[in-house]
Amino acid sequence: MKLAVAFVLTIGLFLIGRPITEYQATFVKEAIKNKFFKIAVISDLNSGYGSTVYHPDVAAALKAIDSIKPDLILCAGDMVAGQKASLTEQNLTDMWQSFGANVFSPIKAMKVPFAFTVGNHDASANFKKDRAATQKFWNDHQEELGLNFIDKENFPFYYSYTKNDVFFISWDAASSTIQAEVYKWMEKQLSSEKAKKAKLRILLGHLPIYAIVDSKNKPGEVLASTKETVDFFKRNNVNLYVSGHQHAYYPARDGSLRLLNTGCIGEGPRKLIGDSTLATRAYTIIEIPIKSYKDFTYRTFIPNKNIEMKLSELPDSIIGFNGISKRERN
Repeated sequence: MKLAVAFVLTIGLFLIGRPITEYQATFVKEAIKNKFFKIAVISDLNSGYGSTVYHPDVAAALKAIDSIKPDLILCAGDMVAGQKASLTEQNLTDMWQSFGANVFSPIKAMKVPFAFTVGNHDASANFKKDRAATQKFWNDHQEELGLNFIDKENFPFYYSYTKNDVFFISWDAASSTIQAEVYKWMEKQLSSEKAKKAKLRILLGHLPIYAIVDSKNKPGEVLASTKETVDFFKRNNVNLYVSGHQHAYYPARDGSLRLLNTGCIGEGPRKLIGDSTLATRAYTIIEIPIKSYKDFTYRTFIPNKNIEMKLSELPDSIIGFNGISKRERN
């Protein structure tokens, strides 16, 4: 037994900070089997308005995730390229068919549960055709997600589900203003017995709390009412808020609340505020220790290159128009 443990530790140290080839799938399967709840997070997959074509890094990220063998895959929104008034219903149908073929089918082939939140290019509040197309696609495919739903009455816009003692909520943060009935529903969900008994509570939404990139450093590109939103999350014991939209990886903390700003794997990486270079495309693996759920950590990789990103390469803090994001230290 001691030799086996030493071998695992030696190999683990050897892999830290090195390029990965399919995430050393055999090692991972044997070394951390049943020790971590692994969640793969992708976001912002879309290309230009109306496009039915996905950047090659989308396929590369999915291939790498397949080799990692996560327990759950989450998408923080922008699965298709809507939010343009000139797009027809046929355009929207074609985009969702392309998503089904290029993204959802490979995910289903992994036989891993999949959950998502709607993004502004999927279901922006003022784009009724977009929302109808999104609703139709996901209602047709709801049973293929493999989720243990708690409440799906308002699916696919907001719903709750559980996996491995974690209580998840996907809410409708496709626009900056969250409807009052969504907050009311959220409060009810998070005060439920199942949420209280959960070892972790994770919220998935598209727009972030704080601005972290130059081009989105303005109202309308983050959740409105910053302080009230943060207070609501903390009051209701949300442990982690996973968001997209900014197209740059930046894990942060706001007191007890952890914030995962995900990178994009589609078109349009953006510059962090104060940075001179574009962020890289990225996908993240959340590793939750089974014996200590709240001590979860992130491993984030650049698709295609499969190089692990280091937290030390990110700025200690980012000052946006609506507040300061302070980087994770682990």
